[in-house]
Amino acid sequence: MQLIIPAITKMKKSLTELKKDDWNRLFSVELVDHNPEWKNIFTAEKQRILGKIGKEKILRIEHFGSTAISSIKSKPYIDIIIEIPKELLFNKELIDEFSALGYSHFKVPSRENIAEYSTFGKGYNIDGKNEQIFHIHMCPKDNAMWAQIDFRDYLNSNIKRAKEYEELKLELASKFRNDRGSYVLGKTSFINETINLATKKMTTFPVIASTLSAKQLGDFVKDRYGLDDKYNCTLFRTGMNHTYFLSNTETKYVLRVYSHNWRSKTEIIEELELLKSLKNKNLSVSFPIEDKDGAFIQEINAPEGIRYVVLFSFAQGEKIRFMDNETCFRIGSLMANIHNHTENKNINRVSYHKTSLIELPYAYLKQFFSDNLPEMEFIRELGENFQNSDFDNTKTGIIHMDIWYDNMAVTDEKEITIFDFDFCGNGWQILDVGYFCKQLFFIESDKEQYELKMQSFLRGYQSNRFLSEKELSLIPKAGASIFIFYLGVQAQRFDWSNIFLTENYLKMFVGRIKAWMDYYTKNEVTGAI
Repeated sequence: MQLIIPAITKMKKSLTELKKDDWNRLFSVELVDHNPEWKNIFTAEKQRILGKIGKEKILRIEHFGSTAISSIKSKPYIDIIIEIPKELLFNKELIDEFSALGYSHFKVPSRENIAEYSTFGKGYNIDGKNEQIFHIHMCPKDNAMWAQIDFRDYLNSNIKRAKEYEELKLELASKFRNDRGSYVLGKTSFINETINLATKKMTTFPVIASTLSAKQLGDFVKDRYGLDDKYNCTLFRTGMNHTYFLSNTETKYVLRVYSHNWRSKTEIIEELELLKSLKNKNLSVSFPIEDKDGAFIQEINAPEGIRYVVLFSFAQGEKIRFMDNETCFRIGSLMANIHNHTENKNINRVSYHKTSLIELPYAYLKQFFSDNLPEMEFIRELGENFQNSDFDNTKTGIIHMDIWYDNMAVTDEKEITIFDFDFCGNGWQILDVGYFCKQLFFIESDKEQYELKMQSFLRGYQSNRFLSEKELSLIPKAGASIFIFYLGVQAQRFDWSNIFLTENYLKMFVGRIKAWMDYYTKNEVTGAI
């Protein structure tokens, strides 16, 4: 999401020379719907800053402001707050390093309880060019500006208060569209009141993640869905999200509890709308169940903040790691039918391309591994050889991104149900094909068996949907790129779920990618029916 700036003729001033009237005229107050991509835009900029300046000077970096609040409209600016050592405040060398990243520096004088600090702006183009705007606030940790994080967290966990803030913003924007100062001042009282609420409310020690009581969760869901007390709730597993089963002697449901701040409500709504549309086309997927009031998403105020809960249908059958040829054929057929329905469609979620598949994961991995490691060099080189244009003239649409045996159930009659669309987004549909083939490659140590099953899968796919020779040739690159993406996810979520993320693990994981690519250097992919 980018701010549209009116074209300026013969404007010679630099950003730091602009007067108040210039700012008001060039950068009016425009509020837009929340965009879930803002989170990824912040993450990419954060990695860029850390990569260029380093953690010795950048002690902490956070996304705040309205683009960090998932339920409200906002100016499409990415507000960033950075903690630095006190001795580096207004340090010329540090300011110059940000200038080299394209930022303009401004000194903010003291006001009320907030001490002076530095701000940096980028993307405020005065020549009419359309760019993403970033606004950095940089100060030591004892500066009162850090209370903005309390404000952000409070509104993300209190939807009613967040909506009140949105209404205030809309009212002020309509009055002060060309008066940024008055717009900001009009929010001050509300922000201070909310910060007071947030700091008074903090009676327990903050947590990163919690595991909800299965009994209390079951009672909560049974009440929302009008289910009787014969249903029992049990924790199945924790992970990216937490999964519970809700069942009685006859019926079984799946409860997904999304991790705090892992998916925005908008992203979840888009996932559920996709599943409902697939179900309406009689495609075999696990689908969301509405409660007695017609709602599909529940909200729970967990210790770490709001967590969303969705009840899904249970996929009948078993997870089958070693599949026969007929099962592979049927999986390909079902995947193709899903792609037929989603081709040329888009949802308001992440788009998968070079940046999201390789460049961001590489940046996440650099937090843990030296870029001089052979495995890191391999990933970097693979990224350099990966071009979005390679996928020109291939079919695009909504994709699943995680179709393999662990996310499907197969009955004795070989009826297949696909579930867990948590990573669904927009992209080249050959990515789903490549990922399934790559998973099958490592399940089947006997490569003759792999070839038979892979060809059965491709025949099943092409029985419902054509694959061009170009798409078939992209299967190795597609599969490798998604493996790098998930390696990046593991690094991104290292804080609590991946104690195995070591150099040995990196060697093993990258070794698998190399083995896959080497195999297809020697063997051409064909998909003849």
